[in-house]
Parts: sequence; C-alpha cells; structure tokens
Amino acid sequence: MSLRHIEYRLATAVAATALVVTGAAAPSAAAPTSSTSSTSSTDAAATAASQVLTAVNTFLGTLSSSQKTAVQATRTQANLSKWSNLPDALFTRAGLRMDKLTSAQQTAVLNILRPALSPAGFEQVTGITYGDGVLKAQGGIDLDFGADHYWIRILGTPSATGKWTIQYGGHHLAVNITMSGDTMTLGPTLWGAQPAYYTKSGATVEPLVGETDKAYTVLQSLNSTQLAAAVLDTPVKEIVLGAGQDGKTLAYDGVRASTFTSAQKTLLLDLVNEWITPLNTEQAAAKLAEAQAGLDQTYFAWSGSTAANQPVYYRVQSPAFTIEFAHQQGSGANAGGITHIHSIYRENGNDYGAED
Repeated sequence: MSLRHIEYRLATAVAATALVVTGAAAPSAAAPTSSTSSTSSTDAAATAASQVLTAVNTFLGTLSSSQKTAVQATRTQANLSKWSNLPDALFTRAGLRMDKLTSAQQTAVLNILRPALSPAGFEQVTGITYGDGVLKAQGGIDLDFGADHYWIRILGTPSATGKWTIQYGGHHLAVNITMSGDTMTLGPTLWGAQPAYYTKSGATVEPLVGETDKAYTVLQSLNSTQLAAAVLDTPVKEIVLGAGQDGKTLAYDGVRASTFTSAQKTLLLDLVNEWITPLNTEQAAAKLAEAQAGLDQTYFAWSGSTAANQPVYYRVQSPAFTIEFAHQQGSGANAGGITHIHSIYRENGNDYGAED
C-alpha cells in the first residue's frame, strides 16, 4: 500500500466519525455520529453478513455431492481472477450455471444475492441478466449467452469468521462478494449491459442509468478550466482495469475535486454513490463515509464527446477506489448502436477484501 493510501486510511478513520467535508452534502447512507448509532450500524452489518452466510449454506444444502464439488474451490488468486465480461463461448468459467440448476436451486442462488446487495443492486443484477436474454432474442452470432447463462461459485470455506468469496457472473457481469467476518466488499465488480436499455412489460429498463446520467451531470457542471483538466490527452474507449487486470493501478488523471464548488462536490459524490450502494445498505455505510472523507483527493476524468448519446469513457479515482465506465458504439452482428456498456468498480489495495 502506498504512503498516500495509508495517510488516507488514517484520515478516514477520523472523518468517518463526523462525516464533515467542507462544501459537500452528506450521502443518504452516512456513517453514524454517536456511539449508540455506531453500535447499531455494526450490529446491522453483522446481521447482513449472517444472512448471506445462512443463504449460502441453504444453497449448498440443495446440491448433490458432484454439484458441491463443482461450485466450491479454494480461495486462491488464480481462482479469484477467473471471471470475465465475455460470453461463455469465449471464456471458460467454473462453478454451476443457472440454467443447469433446478428452479429451487436457482431461487436459492438469488436468495444469496438479496441480502448481500441492496434492493437497487439486486435489481441492477437482474436487469443486466434479463438484458442478455433480450440481446440473444435479437439474433446475431450465438456466443452462448442468455438470461440464465450466469454462474455461481464459492471460493473458500463459508464461515462467520474467515475470509471467503461469492462469485456470480457471466456475459457483462462479474460480481465478487468477499466476506471477512462481518465485513463485505464488492471490489472488484464488473457491471456491463447490452443493450443498455430495453422494454419489459411496457416499461423501459436501464440497469446503468444512474452511472450514465449522473456522470453527464458532473461533466456539464464543470467550467472551462475544469473541463480542460478533466478531458484525457489520450482517447480511451474501453475500461483498462477489467478482467485479467487484478493488481494493476492507474495514475491519477483528470480534474481534482478539491477545485470543485460545494455543488459540484455534491454531484460527484452522488455519482460515486451509484457504485457503492449496490452493496447492502448496512455494509455500504462505511464505504460511503470513506468516499466522502476522500472527496478532495478524488479525480474525475473524461474521454469522448461531451454530448449525450455518444461513445464516452469516464474515470473516478480516489485513494480508496477506482471506477471506470465505457459506453461504446456497437459493431458486428450483435451491434445495437450506442447501447453497449462496460464498467468496473475496484477498491485500491482491497480487491477481494485484501485488507479486511
């Protein structure tokens, strides 16, 4: 860990108690401000972790011995890194795929995700997976993807005290939920979408709408000097720290939030919240406090057109996390215009709960 990161963690320990950041509004899931509420928050986080453990054990109880062997593996770096945004025809996954499970087993898998994620996070997962079914129905090249072509895998021994990881993913989705006692993290998690929006039961579904629209809101708030600093010198069209890039980092680039007005800081924090709040509310609170404490050390960078509905890339970096988002122009048989998103959320030095 860098000295800068160590200093930041120490500052966060103090700032998380008061949640006072000059000129920035507190996030809706702010950390507690009294010892009583702090105890309550800790208890709530422990309850959430316990619910996930119970759901995992329930799921494992539905499996045959051969299924258990397939879904469980040791928690090595090689196993942790075995995820991708590619469809199954282009990447060999491990674990159990949803379409090979009974309906009761499929429900048991979703019951693991429900307490691990917030309602919005769970909806985001199901919106992405359903969208893959929409993409398949549109035709094109069959690369072995679909709404039920998603895999579950458990790395390490599920317990209330040890460190273990739940992986759920497939085409355009890789959720890594690491448990370490009562602590949980989603770093790294890849969120993707193709199509980026679709119609279901007469309503428009757009799983990454907040991550898209709020970034434009931040961009449009910048003055000319800030915008010049935010735009990257070298064009970027794809996320850099995606699959296969564990342990790598990016140099800070873009405009630093310490130059922002209080209103701009609020907008940036609102964008960051979109990436933290897919985690359940109880566990996300401390990470929201950490994001707010490091707001002045956070950078916002942009590549591509500043107009809406265009291929763009943006990056948000703080000492605690790195976010990348690429909204791409589709091409080939499965293209659909500007409706193809890749994005990644990583916790610097804490992916897969390395520091917990």
